[in-house]
Amino acid sequence: MRLTPRLALLTALVAACAGLTAAPAQAAAARNFFVDCQAAPGGSGRDAARPLTALAQVNAIVFRAKDTVKFRAGTVCTGRLEPLGSGTAGRPVTFTSYGAGPKPIIQGDGGEWAVHLVDNSHVTIEKLHITNPAPVTGKRTGVQYNSTTAAPKAGLVLRDLEISDVAGWGDKTGANASWFAYSAGISIQALPDGVPGPIDGITITGNYIHDTGGGGIKISRKGNDYHRNVLIARNTIRAVGGDGIVVHASERPLVEHNLFDEGGAGKYPYIDGNFAGMWPINSVDPIFQYNEVTRQRPTIYDSTAWDCDGGIKGTCLYQYNYSHDNAGGFFLGCQGCTEFPNYKATAVLRFNIAQDDCRIANTDNAPFRVYNNTFFCSSQKVDMRLNQDTRLVNNIFYAAHGAFPTGTGITYDANVYHGGITPPAGDARGITGDPGLAKPGTATGAGDVDGYKLLAGSPALGTGVAVEGLGARDYFGNPLTTLSRGAYSGGPVAAEPYRRIEDAYNNVGVSSDLNPNTGGLSTSGRSYPGQGLERAGLVPGRAVSVLGASFVWHPRPYGWADNVKAAGQTIRVSGKGAKLVLLGTGVFKVREGEFTVTYTDGSAEAKTVRFGDFWDASAPSGGVVVARTDYHNITQTSHKNPATGQTRESGVSVFGYAVPLDPGKTVASVTLPAGSPLADAGLHVFDMKVTG
Repeated sequence: MRLTPRLALLTALVAACAGLTAAPAQAAAARNFFVDCQAAPGGSGRDAARPLTALAQVNAIVFRAKDTVKFRAGTVCTGRLEPLGSGTAGRPVTFTSYGAGPKPIIQGDGGEWAVHLVDNSHVTIEKLHITNPAPVTGKRTGVQYNSTTAAPKAGLVLRDLEISDVAGWGDKTGANASWFAYSAGISIQALPDGVPGPIDGITITGNYIHDTGGGGIKISRKGNDYHRNVLIARNTIRAVGGDGIVVHASERPLVEHNLFDEGGAGKYPYIDGNFAGMWPINSVDPIFQYNEVTRQRPTIYDSTAWDCDGGIKGTCLYQYNYSHDNAGGFFLGCQGCTEFPNYKATAVLRFNIAQDDCRIANTDNAPFRVYNNTFFCSSQKVDMRLNQDTRLVNNIFYAAHGAFPTGTGITYDANVYHGGITPPAGDARGITGDPGLAKPGTATGAGDVDGYKLLAGSPALGTGVAVEGLGARDYFGNPLTTLSRGAYSGGPVAAEPYRRIEDAYNNVGVSSDLNPNTGGLSTSGRSYPGQGLERAGLVPGRAVSVLGASFVWHPRPYGWADNVKAAGQTIRVSGKGAKLVLLGTGVFKVREGEFTVTYTDGSAEAKTVRFGDFWDASAPSGGVVVARTDYHNITQTSHKNPATGQTRESGVSVFGYAVPLDPGKTVASVTLPAGSPLADAGLHVFDMKVTG
């Protein structure tokens, strides 16, 4: 790292400019600097008509309190932004944009960083688009902060940035494995270990990070003390080649309202090793809440949404979070498997919702508390690996299969076990009846989980048992005045028809060939291959004509719920015509079922719909094969090779079928056959239309 020339100057400036140990520089007037790297050179930068035109000119300025550097919207500056100087508390140095248009781009030259801060305090960087592409991956970041001196620092704010196309390192194995920890969209480092001062105030909010090798946001290593007042909030991280958010060396960091989707993917994907969704390491009392982690690709062992890692002191708290379809499942406890000591912090997981995230791998010899979570495991088994001093209380487990380990120090109390799983013998207050989830499997994000509220008559309503450490509210914000089992403790909700078929989607039937583990058309994790169907004519977002009806195929990204597993749902369908056309399939040899069509005049007709089984090469009489592939997707057998998630054991088909209607009447709704929302035997419907 090129630190030495800048470090010498910064050391001389820190007492005067950091606002921490010496008199602040409020007396000096604030300055504005304008930058337009597409303008003619020669300007002073002091007004928009005569801007600076190169990053080297910006890097030559020693900034002071309340200075502002403004980059013109819609322009590109190539090179490295390496600012000198600091602001003071309440009077930061700010790097921002001006003018109309897209965010100005700071395009790195392929070096270790595009934006580099070294020992600066009270600096805000906002409203920029930062990239750092390169033909080959390496140890590389978008924004990098280095603390190198023993002096404390303060006031780092990174907000409303887009950070993309960072060619970071995606291989956590081999000779360059250490590069992975320092590759990300945002990387904050205190090196060498135990020497540099911490930062008081790290605020990383509202950023969009995508296509960055190695991960999204990483606070790495610990200096001579913990960072404090760390807030990482409202960031969207998609398609990055590693971890979503890693918080290291921080005291009571708060990580909330973030989204991490498609970990391991993007322009610079994961290659080998392990990563996870959002997790702390070597920190004190970390809190992760209101976050969402989805569709992570497989790694050697991790790929869980949440993780409590080594060196944690106090309590590792995950609450009010949502996750779905991560290759490694829900949670990994790994306090004892790192280079840092195992302080036996208490890991608390409470009021979270997991949709097909059903693995908990906690091998720590430390207190482990799992309270009032809802696990809906449509196609995945419940996979628990637990150590001593574990308590699972008031949870809902809805799954077709799986096991609950027992042993000294493992306690189950007042949980719900439904769908085919066998409850552990020690749960005297356990319930095996249907928990009465309103619309399980239909969540599309952390703010769309009403399907996990409880219907009137649910045996989970009001039957939770008191336990210390529950907090003050449930996932939905309801006070815990009447405690239920699962993540919902509000009043009962009424069963209502679905407004449209997309609202009823509760199953992932189509997976990407690059991430086949997300599929769950069956309880064995089989699914349609997305790319295979594309070659067969079913392209996401495009129209397809079936038996006279026009459908838009697969309106959502692969790995999201895309079909309705029939379980008696009533779906509003409007229209007048001679027939109802349906797209779907049968699973586990179920090839037909009775659908009820209700008209606006209140009359109803029972209609038998016949699909082929998933495996069938031909359709039943009256139906058609819409598309067929010669292979299908399964769970990967090699974590680093998604091609092992394809099998030519059998081709698979999507079917169409039409039933006649009374053409003089208007359809109001269609009720699907009775069944289970789990991915067991039954019918699956992708779409249906009235036509003719």
